[in-house]
Amino acid sequence: MAISTPNEIERRNLPRRIADRFINDLYKTCSTPQCHSCLERTSNAVLLLDSEKRVMYTTSEADKIISQASTPFTLTPRFALLSPPNAARFEAFVNRESTEPGPLIQLLTNKKDRGRMLFSCFRLPEPDTASLHVARYLVMLRDPDQYSARQWQLFTEQYNLTKAETRLCRALADGLTLNDYCTNWQVMISTARSQLSSIFAKTETRRQIDLLRLIYLFTLA
Repeated sequence: MAISTPNEIERRNLPRRIADRFINDLYKTCSTPQCHSCLERTSNAVLLLDSEKRVMYTTSEADKIISQASTPFTLTPRFALLSPPNAARFEAFVNRESTEPGPLIQLLTNKKDRGRMLFSCFRLPEPDTASLHVARYLVMLRDPDQYSARQWQLFTEQYNLTKAETRLCRALADGLTLNDYCTNWQVMISTARSQLSSIFAKTETRRQIDLLRLIYLFTLA
């Protein structure tokens, strides 16, 4: 669903080099109908936001989430997260006040039905054309449990993981930090570190990046 359209510029009246740069800006910021079609074909829930965090485009999967009676975010007048801690991290990320290099990944919780939603926000490249109305942020929403249950079962059984260890692996695979995991599941940091050490031992990995590669081999194949 297109909510707003980019500025209408008569490209034929522009010098060729400027026109080419203009077109390149539209494509690299996912601001063309062709880019929108590609996003639609991925079957992901995606929203494109402009520099003011206004929604420019949503895929049909995102529309399904938006149409729900209760969501952990609002779209008007600008996109915003409802939970104060999540909102603060999002604002810091958008305003470049955060040390997080990006993407920004948070686990959102709906207080009414306790549903969980994984929120990922990516910065899009800066356009070279001044005052061009293009998308600046790509937001992706998905169910953190969307992985194949069978694949996770194989991974769990292969390495004899406990339920708590599997839950931690899922959180890390979703892009959450150890602190995020502790906050969302009310786990002591010492307990989480102990679980992670046990996972490293069982999977014969030493670093989180190595563990994630192993997880993805099982769950994203």
